Amino acid sequence: MNKWILIALTAVLILFGCTANRAVPKNEETEPYTGIVTKVAILPLKTMDSSSRNIQKILTVRDFDYVFTKFPQYSLLNMDEVAKQFKMSGYKDVEDLEIEEMKELSEMIGCDILVMGSINSIRSDEFALSMRFFSAKTEELTPLDFKVTNAREQRWKTLETTFIAKLDDVVSNEVNKIYNIALNNYANGNYAEAEKNLVFALGLDPDLKDAYYYLGSVYYKQGKLEQAIQNLELNLEKNPQHTQTLSILIDIYEKTNQAAKRLNAMEKLATINENEELWLTIANLYSEQNNIAKAEEALQKALELNPNYIEAKTRLAFLLYDNNRFDEAIPYLEAIFDKYPENELVSTRLANAYQKANRLDDAIAKYENTIKNNPQNTMAYLSAVNLYRLKVTQTFDPAEVAAINKKAIDILNALITNQPNNAIAYMNMAAIYLSQNKLQDAELYANKALQKDPTLYLPYIYLATISQSKGTNDYNNFIDLEKQAAKAVGKKASTLKTQRDNARNSAVNNFRKALEYLNNAKARTTDEHAITDINNRIARVNQLINQATATY
Repeated sequence: MNKWILIALTAVLILFGCTANRAVPKNEETEPYTGIVTKVAILPLKTMDSSSRNIQKILTVRDFDYVFTKFPQYSLLNMDEVAKQFKMSGYKDVEDLEIEEMKELSEMIGCDILVMGSINSIRSDEFALSMRFFSAKTEELTPLDFKVTNAREQRWKTLETTFIAKLDDVVSNEVNKIYNIALNNYANGNYAEAEKNLVFALGLDPDLKDAYYYLGSVYYKQGKLEQAIQNLELNLEKNPQHTQTLSILIDIYEKTNQAAKRLNAMEKLATINENEELWLTIANLYSEQNNIAKAEEALQKALELNPNYIEAKTRLAFLLYDNNRFDEAIPYLEAIFDKYPENELVSTRLANAYQKANRLDDAIAKYENTIKNNPQNTMAYLSAVNLYRLKVTQTFDPAEVAAINKKAIDILNALITNQPNNAIAYMNMAAIYLSQNKLQDAELYANKALQKDPTLYLPYIYLATISQSKGTNDYNNFIDLEKQAAKAVGKKASTLKTQRDNARNSAVNNFRKALEYLNNAKARTTDEHAITDINNRIARVNQLINQATATY
């Protein structure tokens, strides 16, 4: 052959090669895909007329491969190999395939999505494609009709916006169906299958809403706590407001002794739900850790949500009181005392707080002034009396003690005049008379308090104290009479023995009456401190009964 002809042919081939390379531009690099890759097999496109053969070849040889390289979530199986396997199957026409045959082909080829279609020309530069997408997982068939032109870049764009978009829809439907199956398995307690479905669905769509929550919940149910935490925390990253995720994480963090993470999750949940009760729980946990600042912060948040939340006020009052912040504790203690004037612990702490803050006289003056301005303010009367009762413990001068008690009694008499059915007033009167050892008056007012309000427990304690005191006097008299009877003879000895036995019986009766009063008191309170005190009193009275009934 003429060497010039060879040179010319070589030049043409080189130019053709350069043109071919330029026909398919290089795609931009994308981030590595870490999910499950969907295998797509496209069966040989059926041409409906001779004019479609060229575009069919271009699509098969170049276009589909090029477009698929932009989407790493899909793997387009080698179209020549797929064509060979289709030929080997014995099926002739892609348009005549039934569902079972599509299923068989999918298994044979090893694809997740099987695509079939035909192409025919509309004009010399425009072609219509009729495609069907078969999902091997759901066995659903999805049609797609679209048009392409001879203009390659426009054609590539069309393939992306129609063919790939439809493929996305098919996979999305697969994901949704698998996800729903997973949720049904989860609801039915079939956690192994739910796990399998969820892992697969997330492999196809890592952004599947709440899927990480359910997968984490599955692992939690299975006792795989580390995997549960990992997936639940992933879900929380995607949806920080997901309260169910936070709730489960709180439980898992507790089980795995991750206190800091648990409290952090609890704070998030309390903030989202505006839950004052949860803030109280958080405060208690911080208090157990001796983190007073965080405990106080949590209690303040609870009170921001509900300023009348008495449990939070109580906890904050005691927290401040126990940390010697008496001035700050007083407003909260006052609020609790207003609601529970019978609570001895609260009234004692309030009085002590006033005392520690050097505000006892100021507080008394404040309450007495309130009484003058508002004679119907029950709490002002009771608060003033409570402070006088504290003040009387600070002096040993009998005259001063008597004067202070008189002021307290005068205030209570004024309250009884305004409110004759106020049981708390009678109860305080009984307490003051009992402190003065005026047992008859104390017993009278304790019984009046119970007539007005039988649910009170303190009057029963006062009555028990009175009965115990009477019993003690009787028992001491019994001991003295026993000594005298041992020395006496004749008629005098008999008389002393009778008096002795009567004294002992009276002591036993009074002790038993005291025991009955204490049991009545115990039945009327749930306060732990009060119950502890009552139990101690009961133990002492039982000792006295055993002592008095012992054989002599």
